[in-house]
Amino acid sequence: MQGLASLGVGQWLGAAGLVVAPPLVAWLEGRRTAWPLGFATFFLLFGLTHLPFAGNIVALWAALMLTAIIGIVSKLKYRHLGFNFLAGDIYHLAATSFRSVLADHARMTIPALAAMITIVLGIIALALALAEPAMPLPQRFALFCVAAFVYLCVLWASGGPKRFRFHHLTDGRFHLSAFVASWFGAGPSRRPAFIDIDKEALPLLPPVPSKRPAGERMPHIVMIMHESTFDPRQLGIPISNTFERFFTPPGALSGALHVDVFGGSTLQTEFSVLTGLSSLSFGNDSRYVFHLLSGRVRHTLPLALKGLGYSTSHISCDRPSFVNCGRFYRSAGFDVVSYAETLPPPFDAARWKRENHDEQLYDHARGQLTNRLQGGASCFLSITTLMNHGDHRRRIFPIERHADLRREAVAATGIPSYGEYAVRLAESVAAYDAFREQLEIMLSGQPAVIVRYGDHQPSFTTTLTGLPPSDPVLRWTFYTVEAVNCSLPNDLAAPPVLDSAFLSTLTLQAAGLPLDPIFATRAALLHDCAAPYFDSASPRKRSFHRALVEAGMVDLA
Repeated sequence: MQGLASLGVGQWLGAAGLVVAPPLVAWLEGRRTAWPLGFATFFLLFGLTHLPFAGNIVALWAALMLTAIIGIVSKLKYRHLGFNFLAGDIYHLAATSFRSVLADHARMTIPALAAMITIVLGIIALALALAEPAMPLPQRFALFCVAAFVYLCVLWASGGPKRFRFHHLTDGRFHLSAFVASWFGAGPSRRPAFIDIDKEALPLLPPVPSKRPAGERMPHIVMIMHESTFDPRQLGIPISNTFERFFTPPGALSGALHVDVFGGSTLQTEFSVLTGLSSLSFGNDSRYVFHLLSGRVRHTLPLALKGLGYSTSHISCDRPSFVNCGRFYRSAGFDVVSYAETLPPPFDAARWKRENHDEQLYDHARGQLTNRLQGGASCFLSITTLMNHGDHRRRIFPIERHADLRREAVAATGIPSYGEYAVRLAESVAAYDAFREQLEIMLSGQPAVIVRYGDHQPSFTTTLTGLPPSDPVLRWTFYTVEAVNCSLPNDLAAPPVLDSAFLSTLTLQAAGLPLDPIFATRAALLHDCAAPYFDSASPRKRSFHRALVEAGMVDLA
């Protein structure tokens, strides 16, 4: 240690750290108006790291490394999901989703974790090897208090937590300050609240009666979410006739579906489809709606169908603890929920771990439908698939499987990930076609409505299009509504791009079912704010949200 000190290594490291800090912070913040808060944030991190590390130089480099880790994680998260790294990702999502992230993005997460461990060990080694004066603990604590005071003053002067509106967390900037500010009220709260709401409530419309002839049985409803699935034609990529029939079946109502997310966070799309609300209406809480609004939303599609006499069930591609989905599904009104990761034999767990094949979920769905069809009541069955989820650089089928399709897809786009997407899509199409054919046989002439939709685009479409994750086009997936053993209503219509918040209403209309005052009012709002629902400036939408709160349908108490 004496040798290091005598060579002036400590002084050199200190000077280098002071030179590196400003451009690092500026790079992570991305905007000059954010620099003051960015530098105050770095000073706060310096005061924090100085508590365990007594030397100034080691504390400086520890703060630099912590800043770099936060910023790089945030940049990677934005690149793949279109959202900055926030405190809620740690205390809401990390415990239940870390395993999935590690499995799905091993090529990225394993090197990143290895680099973080190396950095931590390097800082510890530097602290042991570098001889520098140790600052007494009382002085270090005083420094931290000063840093915290300065940070809070700058945060307040910059607009406080309200400065970090939702769009500030999705535009590729504020990668350092947004994360730290999310621990000081700019992130998820304990009490969710609408951010697009007025003080006056919109009078709800009267209910709309059923359009089905008296005595005619209500159709069964099957709703299928196709993970990470989008119609390539939306991005100008031609597809085969087989794929066309999947996205736009003959006689069906089909179109583009606007969702709240890109690259991930399926739960937000599910939330919108089941509740008729945009997850973004809850601002910085949007990514944690399964946690914060579980049991608080008392008007959902499953609950409405239960009120009409339907049995309601859901087949999840996850496990009950994943992002709190078990508790949310129950509160949303599903009587029975099955989870792929906990299904007993004959469910092939080894194959599921390897392929996450849609066919396996459809096999289980047929068993559930058989029991419910025999019961005589109309049933609502929801299925979430998983096969097209995850890193599309990872091949899950043998190279010879759909080899020509993969080759053609890569040749058309120059993107290997799109080749993998096309292969998985081909498997999804074949599995669905088989399921639909068998469903028709099982129904024995009973009417049914099938609603299918994509939850979000996969991350590689930024490379495919050259667009940033925040571009609205990357929030388009697809939806289709088709009738089996019956016809869709003649007046059933939707705009060219439908927001996911309206899909539940469209489902009821397609089935010819009655609309209660809330669904009737939401149907009338479609003309004001088709897509994106959240971005609509409609005052009626904001007043509608107030009506939901006053009616106790969304509990924010």
